[in-house]
Parts: sequence; C-alpha cells; structure tokens
Amino acid sequence: MESRSQGAITKESHPFLEDELLAATRAIREFCRWHVAPTRSVTHRAVGATPEDVWLPASEIQSIDAVTIDGVEWTPERVAAVEFDPLTGWTNLYGRRVLVKFTAGYAEVPADLVGITLELAASGLGTSLGQSREQAGTVALTLDRTAVGVDPSAPIGRRLIPYQIGRLP
Repeated sequence: MESRSQGAITKESHPFLEDELLAATRAIREFCRWHVAPTRSVTHRAVGATPEDVWLPASEIQSIDAVTIDGVEWTPERVAAVEFDPLTGWTNLYGRRVLVKFTAGYAEVPADLVGITLELAASGLGTSLGQSREQAGTVALTLDRTAVGVDPSAPIGRRLIPYQIGRLP
C-alpha cells in the first residue's frame, strides 16, 4: 500500500490498514462467491431430497481430488475420469448426497485483484485513494464510495465480474 499511495498510506500513519486489507479481501470473496486466491483444497458437501447435478462453488479449479456420491467413495481411477469445467465449476457428477474434495484458486493473486483490494482498503481508511467527493467552489466531483464492500454496478464491481463463479446450485 505504501508504494501504491506514494508513501501517503503506511502502517504507521494508518494503524487500521491491516484490518481494512482483510475487510477488502473478505468483500471481494463474498462478491465473487469463492475464495479466488491462493490455490487451496476445498471440501464441497451437498445434500438434497432428489439427485442433482454437481456444480462446485469455485473457479480456476485445478483438480478433483476425492468424490463420495450417495455414500459410495470413488476409487482414484474413477475420480481421475471426472469431467469438470475449471472456469464455471460444472462437473458431470450427479447425486443426492455429495462430497467432493477439489483444489481451486489462483496460485498468485492476479494484479488487478491486488489493485482492487488496495482501492477498497484505501476507501475504508478514508484516504485520497478512496476519496468519495471533491469540491472546488460550485463544482463537485463524486469519485466512488468510502465504505468497504462491493457494489455490482460500481466500477470495482464491474471489474470483479470476471472472477465471479457462474452458477451456484
């Protein structure tokens, strides 16, 4: 944050910087509906009254690691044959009681997400990077909002759309 703000935002000058960075990260994850980065192992459980298609709640899926459908644990060979779309979370799995362990997420946080995180954190700190309004005489300019969170119609929300998962069951 210090280099991005040209020294205006430091841990010393803004003691709540770390809290705002964590809040911004949470806001991005909530908006995108999955953890995004870094790559990690995830366990997905679903139980329904009737069998349904399985959509994994993530994007950038690297691998399916274990599957249990309706109480039957799949062999590694059968798990290796599972089809899935790494971008949407679609799988060819179908069942009523489902447990899927998979690995998903970006290994490295994409640069645009770093920028969005810093912008949201700066906004929460009330600094010039997150400035919401500027006025000179009778001319006013509204730039963005100051609360941490993501509005889908705001510029930050529109920039995060490519990272949202496509469908939740």
